[in-house]
Amino acid sequence: MNILTLMETFSAVVEAGSFTGAAEKLGLSKSFVSKQVSTLEVELGCRLLYRTTRTLSLSDEGSQFYNHCKIIMDEAENARAEVMDRQGAPRGKIRMTIPQSLIISGFGQLLIDFQLQYPEIKLEVIASGRIEDLVKEGIDIALRVGQLEDSSLISRRLMDCTFQVVASSDYIKKWGEPSQPADLMQHNCLIYGDSKINKGWPFRSPSGESITVKAKGNFISNDGGLVVEGMLNGLGIGFGPSFLFNEHVEKGRLKLLLSDYYQPPTAISALYPLNRNLSRRIRLLIDYLSERLSV
Repeated sequence: MNILTLMETFSAVVEAGSFTGAAEKLGLSKSFVSKQVSTLEVELGCRLLYRTTRTLSLSDEGSQFYNHCKIIMDEAENARAEVMDRQGAPRGKIRMTIPQSLIISGFGQLLIDFQLQYPEIKLEVIASGRIEDLVKEGIDIALRVGQLEDSSLISRRLMDCTFQVVASSDYIKKWGEPSQPADLMQHNCLIYGDSKINKGWPFRSPSGESITVKAKGNFISNDGGLVVEGMLNGLGIGFGPSFLFNEHVEKGRLKLLLSDYYQPPTAISALYPLNRNLSRRIRLLIDYLSERLSV
């Protein structure tokens, strides 16, 4: 039997969590689905699933094999969708990752607007700032702040941002305003727990000297929105990309501090694998974001 057919059946069993659910999805009998999985195990020479009367679980080999199956099934769906794209409205799946900080600062609304404009496209958005193996994870696009060194990725610059120091007027009235980066050591700093910059807040002096401050404080969170709320409520001084603070600074809720010491702007980019041909729907999304963010 065709290995791709067996892989499709095996994937359906894993995703449904049962032979019965897979059989219903595929329009086959439960016994035939079970036989196909057994045939696959014989061909591979290993057990993929542990079966009991009530549950199914993946073996180590089954888990590894399923990851490959998922990539292949996704590519097959992409190929089908790309051909259909040329015949009408763009359709198919886009799997992307984006840091939560970008989502809460307005990028999330852009993605919702894109989905409304192209309802035939299935958009899967993963809120994550970690650096994934895009091919292994089956990810089409990753939005990231700053440049990655991974040469296997192509980067398209969408917009620039600057890392800024901010605090509320209430905090400044109570504790004063730092005049140089070293003064931050005397202040309560709010720490965004998932950010690489928390190894040290980077600055550049007016004369061009690089300065790093190991900020400390009593409030740490991996939720960027919560850290911003802490700043708005006067808990302390924060450091982060300008897109997190722009609205609050414009409305006077937060004040920029130490602006003479900011590093040069960095990029917000769309990244995608070098060896992946961009489908029409992915090009549409990247172009859409680029146009909306350049306004």
